[in-house]
Amino acid sequence: MFAFFSRRLRTWLLLTVAVPALAVAARAVAHRIEKRNGPTTVSRALISASNFIGRRSEKSQDLAAGGQAEANRSRFSHRRH
Repeated sequence: MFAFFSRRLRTWLLLTVAVPALAVAARAVAHRIEKRNGPTTVSRALISASNFIGRRSEKSQDLAAGGQAEANRSRFSHRRH
């Protein structure tokens, strides 16, 4: 069924659903590895890949929302906690 979608729709679905799901899965695997063996090179690589994917997906969501999330973040950035 996925093959019957248009190319643009398939690309959008991959970027909005599959890529963030991959980031969540990589983070879950990394935490399982760390729970079993402690921090390893593989677990650190999976976490950094998950962080990278997460930042990219947040940025693309921010661009899709017209940059409103960035405006909200910068509006409250002067507050100290």
